[in-house]
This record gives sequence, C-alpha cells and structure tokens, in this order.
Amino acid sequence: MKGETLTMFTVHQSDTGAVPSNEYIPAAAGNYEAGEMLVMTGGRLAKITAAHLTTPPYVCAATMTVKAGEPLPVNRVRADIIYMTTLAAAAAAAAPGGKLAVASGGLQVATGAGTFEIVNLEGTAIDSLVFGRFA
Repeated sequence: MKGETLTMFTVHQSDTGAVPSNEYIPAAAGNYEAGEMLVMTGGRLAKITAAHLTTPPYVCAATMTVKAGEPLPVNRVRADIIYMTTLAAAAAAAAPGGKLAVASGGLQVATGAGTFEIVNLEGTAIDSLVFGRFA
C-alpha cells in the first residue's frame, strides 16, 4: 500500500475476526463519505468540523447524500479494531504507542492529544499511512 493515498478510516484488522455490521442512524443533511468519522449532535449524525480529541462514536459506511433525518449506514467505532488512515499533516514525533487526534473533516489523523493510538506507521510525512486503534 506504500505510495497509495488513502483519505478515510478503514478497517485494517479485527482482534476477533468479526466484520463490523451497519447500523442505520438519522443524520443531519449533507454529503457523507465512506470512512468518515462522525459524531452525534442533537440526536443526528454530524460531520467533524474541527480536530477531535475524543473518540468519535461512528464511522460512515457509505458515500451518499442525505436529507435531514434520513438514515445513514454507519459502524460503531470499536477498540478491538485496528483502523488504517493517513496523516493530515507531517507529524515528526508520531511513533507507535503515541496518540493522535482525528483531523477536521473526520477522514485522517492529525497531531494532538487524541485517542487514536498508533500501532504502526509508514512514515511521518503528510499522507503517510497510519495504523491504530481508538483507546
């Protein structure tokens, strides 16, 4: 996967081998991308608009446009899954065991004291692949 640009969170490995199942939850109106981390705001799924230091509860399971209140397929974020994504910006200090934040937009990780614990990474430059779990 080296040299490939990945702009989303995707399941890399599950501790149990289980495949996440979809839940259908009402969302705020908008365009959503598969692999986008989402939060719950006012009883509806919503986009992450700033760096997120806590664990977002959902990852979008489809690329689609929804009207306010329409259900959106999502998977719950789980600690027994290693997710793969990329760095939104260079992170020279990033190393296995360290933690990163979910970047604004919910598709990558960024520097900051977040809950995405690095398991492995292929570099510290922008768009480098990062593997981790939410702890």
